[in-house]
Amino acid sequence: MIQTLSMPTFWQDTPVAKAPTLSQAAVDLVFKMKGRQLPADHAWALSQAVTQVLPWLKDEPAAGIHLIHGAQSGNGWQQPDDTGVIELSGRTRFVLRLPKERIEDAQALTNQTIEFDGHSVTLLEGRSRALTPFGTVLARHIRVTDTSTDESDFLEEAARGLNRLQIAPTKMLCGRLHRFTLPTGPMLTRSLLIADLSLKDSALVQHNGLGPDRLLGCGIFLPHKSIAAVHTPVDSDGE
Repeated sequence: MIQTLSMPTFWQDTPVAKAPTLSQAAVDLVFKMKGRQLPADHAWALSQAVTQVLPWLKDEPAAGIHLIHGAQSGNGWQQPDDTGVIELSGRTRFVLRLPKERIEDAQALTNQTIEFDGHSVTLLEGRSRALTPFGTVLARHIRVTDTSTDESDFLEEAARGLNRLQIAPTKMLCGRLHRFTLPTGPMLTRSLLIADLSLKDSALVQHNGLGPDRLLGCGIFLPHKSIAAVHTPVDSDGE
């Protein structure tokens, strides 16, 4: 029995452009953590706390702050309720994307405690992890604009953003809407999975990201095992 995909899809037969050679690369700095819980809606609080210690992040185009995901996150494809609480475990990690030359500077986060509306999390020493150029990549959150709230419009806008990187996507899937609270109002996001990338294009999109608000957890791509296993990203906990 053949089953069709129930989630929104973007399918195109052949690429029309090739990406340029990647001349530089970002890395992920992975911190172990101590803590029990934090709100699922923590993008603003986390960004403010991290940039207070590392203000230079705002001037680094390749920098990004991964949001923290616990056991309920479905390994990145399904998220806990946007107003709920994330349960943390000993395998939960905080991850910072940054240029390789900034690794030592970012270690200033070691032993910093972040307060989240009554919950506290302490970051332990971080270690660097190279980005893996898999043919499938996943961004847990891409900022949804006023013109891309519809799933098809979102995928078309993502395709245009990738075209600006000289990447011609052929297969993409998006997830449901998520809502985060910012001082300026709500921020809507969707997850985005891109498949059938060349290794060069995979490295390029992981280095550059897609869309705005990288310091709020948006537009940051992770390597993913395959489009057929959206519940199992590669090395998501940093081990």
